[in-house]
Amino acid sequence: MAATTADSEFEALDKRDARALTEYMSVLDDVDRARGAPNLFEVVSASGSSYLVDTQLGSCQCWNDKTTAGPCKHRRRVAFATGEREIPDWVNDDAVDDQLGIHIDNGVSR
Repeated sequence: MAATTADSEFEALDKRDARALTEYMSVLDDVDRARGAPNLFEVVSASGSSYLVDTQLGSCQCWNDKTTAGPCKHRRRVAFATGEREIPDWVNDDAVDDQLGIHIDNGVSR
C-alpha cells in the first residue's frame, strides 16, 4: 500500500513529536468549535491557548503550522491521541503526558 500524504508527514519522530507527546495538552473532540464535527478537534495547551485542528484538511490554526514545513505539535498530538499515528514501543511511557487521549471518545492512553 502506498503512503498517503498524511502518512509521509509523520514518518519519523522529531522534536515536534516529542513536544506533542510530552507537553501538557488536552485534545477535545466535541466541544466549542469542534462540537458535532467528526474531523475537528480543539487542542488546549498548558498556557490556556486553544487551537482548532482539522484532520480532514490537515490544518491547525496555530502560527507554527502556517509558517513551517510539516505538521505542528497540535496536529501531531491529535494524531497520537486518536490513534491515527501509533506511538512507537520504544518511547518512554513515563515521559508521555498522562492526559494523552483521555478527553476524546476512543482516545489512546498509555
